[in-house]
Amino acid sequence: MNCEGKMSYGDFIFPVNPYQIRVSHGRNAAEQKIPLYGSTVSDMGRTALRISGEGEFFGENALESFRRLKTLFEAGGGAMLYVPSQAPLYAVFETLELMGSDMAGVIRYRFSFVERRSFYHTEKTGELLGNGVSTLWDMAAGRGLSCHWLLEVNPDIARPDQPVPPGKRVRLC
Repeated sequence: MNCEGKMSYGDFIFPVNPYQIRVSHGRNAAEQKIPLYGSTVSDMGRTALRISGEGEFFGENALESFRRLKTLFEAGGGAMLYVPSQAPLYAVFETLELMGSDMAGVIRYRFSFVERRSFYHTEKTGELLGNGVSTLWDMAAGRGLSCHWLLEVNPDIARPDQPVPPGKRVRLC
């Protein structure tokens, strides 16, 4: 866990926090037209949080820092994102742009992350199969998910073939 006040994504801790960080909150508002009345707006809930910004790597390790960040971007998937003054969140690395260098040893970059919301299932006694026992395998098969994925996002569950205790919250995505 990152406790240094520095921005981090997965196992990459930014040597220096980006000089500009934007946190964008939004809502899904749907306008519906009503004949002879005008329109009404429905609030369909919040959109995924977006975190974007710009920064610089500098010094003799500048290029290596950018390459490590680019490797994380290319790997895809998601990881924990820590941003100063924000609650940690699970995010997907959406964009990474190399903006160039004004002087030797300085790499300018731009980035964006998008929140990957988590959905959970709280296990009740064997509710999935109706037989008093549910395992991670059962949950994966019953929802068309990968058991490997469920193990990755639930690191506190060691064996997918063991019953999930009643009341245990299992992360589904």
